[in-house]
Amino acid sequence: MRKTRTIILLLVFVFLFHPTFSLTCNIFNGPCPSDYNCLFSLYSTQNSHAGMCGYYSYNVCCNRIFSYINQTCNTSTSSILSFYQPNNTHAAEAYNYSWQLCAGYPTYPMECFIRKECLQNETCVVSLYSTTNSHLANCSYYENKLCCVMLSDLMVNSSSLQIPSPLIYGEEVTINVTVYNIGDTDAFNVNVSCFEDGRIFDSKIIDFIPKDGNANISCNWRVSCLRNISVKVDFSNVIKELNESNNEVTQQVSIIEYLNIIINHPADNQNIYRGEMVWLNSTVISSCGDLPPHTTYWFNESTFIGSGDNILWEIPLDDSILGRKTIYVFANSTENYIDGSNSINVVILNNLPIIKDIRFNISEAEVESGESIQIICEVFDMEDCRSWNDCHLDVNISILDANKTLPKWDNTTAEKIGNIFYRDYTAPYLPLGNYRAYCSVLDSDNGYNESYSSFLVFLNATVTIDLSKSYYWWDEEAKIYGSVKRRKSGTPVSLADVKVYLDNKLICTNFTHLDGSYYCNFMVPSSIGNYNILINVTDPDTGKYFVNSTLLSVKVAYGINETEIKRERQISCYEVPQLVINPDGSVKQVFVKVCISP
Repeated sequence: MRKTRTIILLLVFVFLFHPTFSLTCNIFNGPCPSDYNCLFSLYSTQNSHAGMCGYYSYNVCCNRIFSYINQTCNTSTSSILSFYQPNNTHAAEAYNYSWQLCAGYPTYPMECFIRKECLQNETCVVSLYSTTNSHLANCSYYENKLCCVMLSDLMVNSSSLQIPSPLIYGEEVTINVTVYNIGDTDAFNVNVSCFEDGRIFDSKIIDFIPKDGNANISCNWRVSCLRNISVKVDFSNVIKELNESNNEVTQQVSIIEYLNIIINHPADNQNIYRGEMVWLNSTVISSCGDLPPHTTYWFNESTFIGSGDNILWEIPLDDSILGRKTIYVFANSTENYIDGSNSINVVILNNLPIIKDIRFNISEAEVESGESIQIICEVFDMEDCRSWNDCHLDVNISILDANKTLPKWDNTTAEKIGNIFYRDYTAPYLPLGNYRAYCSVLDSDNGYNESYSSFLVFLNATVTIDLSKSYYWWDEEAKIYGSVKRRKSGTPVSLADVKVYLDNKLICTNFTHLDGSYYCNFMVPSSIGNYNILINVTDPDTGKYFVNSTLLSVKVAYGINETEIKRERQISCYEVPQLVINPDGSVKQVFVKVCISP
């Protein structure tokens, strides 16, 4: 659909009736004709005194001008003769006497000169015997002529403008202009200027326009958004004219604009993926900044996507869509607009497979050597694995062991159930430590992705504890010792950190020797009682903790040796409660064993 804008013609001129005769002055016996104005009266057409109009029977009459006799002239007239008195008077050149003959055109004061012969652009009014104290007569009687300047009249109207059609924004066009001269004399060096909304864009000079003639000239215009085209003739008013109100004509024109499309999204050379929902957004602006009604169409290469300035496009999944593609957008509107287009490039990529989860069949990601762990990969792919029942991917599950110097890989193709891929792995005895399980996925378009998760391979160990004595006096030095060995293999755990705690207080740190043994010397507490001893061993390979505990007994003992114990069993003994003061100052009840020897 195209829509036509209205063309409005604004004609800024005043149409003037062009009379048959130019400025003409004659002496009439009686009143002046209807299209003439009386300047003054004469007693006779020869060798005559002058008077105000109607004083004598002969009247000097001119067309086109107006006049009056007064002692001063206003700004719209000028003095062309002077009189000694208003009636029955001699005449002289202007301002010689006190009474002035004031005359003028509707536009300018009249310019007159006394000379022997009038020029081509002048007309004779009367003749004078002399320039002072003179009688008057018709123009042929005396040699001194009162010669008054005639004016041209330059005109343009609606027929003066020839504007081509159609006008397309930005194009260079030629506007032809005809200028008419309907005045009384020729016009020279006529300036013709062309404007758009008051701003001049071209100006030319016409050397000569004869009276009752015309001349053609042209203005060059680069079609813009300024639609009021004006032509002004002599806009500086250098040339005096009979009518100054017919020198301008304005025409409002209709132009055809381009539709300019701005693609806001996606960006040029943007990467997008198959199956992705892409926002296609554009703004359509005319050459002059308007937002015209329009329809927008989007294409991927030659394939239609949809219409509208703001739409969503789901990228197809087929392989032909891959690679660099050109996205075109077109817009059309009414007949005053030329269809617009724009394009960008996008790169449509294959979707990489998605590894949704890597997990294990046990709650904690750790397994003891010799035991089995299952590594599970849950995957998804936009093209090759969209659902449980339709999954066609190549998946490897690879294990990287814990050897820090030269780690080894254990690769295998995963089993699958739907989109769940898995492998069972038996943890080795060496090396111990953190293993990595890699899930590697390859789709049919060679799209590759991988991810990993870690699990711990360890061997449990047994910590033995021995004390140098069964019980101790207070503040006595004690020794605790033992060994740490793997349960399954019996191999020692060497160079492991050992920490000894007495009632949760760290009292000693050491490490295991190459044979797995350890020891620690410490001072027993200064108070009688039983104390918990905890041994905490950190596996240097896995960081796991191995622990064991025992009781430390601090008490008072007299004569406790092997012989005395045997003897004690043969005699009568009993225990008596007593209070003792510990070395640390605390008081504690103890039982003293009293034995009676036979």
